[in-house]
Amino acid sequence: MDILQSVDVERMRQLRARGEFFWLDLTDPTGDELTTVSSLFDMHALAIEDSHEFGQRAKIDEYEHGSLLVFFGAEPREHGRPALVEVHLHLSEQALITVKRAKLTAVDDAVRHLSENPPERLAEAVHAVLDALTDSLLTALEGFDDDIDELHDAVALQPTPATRRRIFALRRQLSRMRQVVVPQRDLLAPGGTVLDVVPALRGSAASIRDVHDHLDQATRLLGSYREQLASLLDLYLAEVSTRLNEFMRRLSVIATVFLPLSFFVGFFGMNFGWMQDQIAPAWTFFVFGIGLLVASGAVVAWYLRRTGTR
Repeated sequence: MDILQSVDVERMRQLRARGEFFWLDLTDPTGDELTTVSSLFDMHALAIEDSHEFGQRAKIDEYEHGSLLVFFGAEPREHGRPALVEVHLHLSEQALITVKRAKLTAVDDAVRHLSENPPERLAEAVHAVLDALTDSLLTALEGFDDDIDELHDAVALQPTPATRRRIFALRRQLSRMRQVVVPQRDLLAPGGTVLDVVPALRGSAASIRDVHDHLDQATRLLGSYREQLASLLDLYLAEVSTRLNEFMRRLSVIATVFLPLSFFVGFFGMNFGWMQDQIAPAWTFFVFGIGLLVASGAVVAWYLRRTGTR
């Protein structure tokens, strides 16, 4: 099997004339290149339109001279979470044509595997590509365990708005992956759509079932992570509520201590002539001005300690 990574019209015509199966892998092709390929393989206009526009959901469409399978893989990033990459697989009896907008390591892995182990049928090539794309999704899920553990420690030690934002960011990423993984799993389910639409794949039902099992595993992981994040968000809200209650309790203690002090200071600060005339010697300042404040503070502190309020 030949693997082409550019539109070589003469080479493709020779392979078709000899009846040899080949794989054409295109990364961000131009509109003219897609038009050339579509005319050579009699592709349906709607299939080419999808590959022009992208932004499709995981699906398979059957046309007169072939089928279009939309599948997703994950491309690792140097910083941050892996990015989901949409791949269009145009299936025909003699060729597999893959179209993607960006480089995808999973497809490169499939290229190396098929170069070393040339397939004899379309089903073997399709299985290699789908298996590599599915493995990339499972690899992308591996780091979520560590992230959730880190968030759990952060919530337990010091919940902050940044922690809450990270929880919501992970939930969005998991939701996006779920929107991709679940439809792909359903497409490859035993007796599912793919085997009905592409008769050439029915002979490899076991291989398709293997990919389906991996996608089912990814679905279960996604469900588990979503539940853990939901519990983590509840824990965050509980921790924030507990800390707020503790803060309000301390404010209440401070207000209670200052309540009698404010009363005495306010009472003796009133401008009554009798007070100004009768409370004159210096000792009255220490008894009424200082002593009452100290005594009232001591009484309040004794009461709070006795009732267990700290």
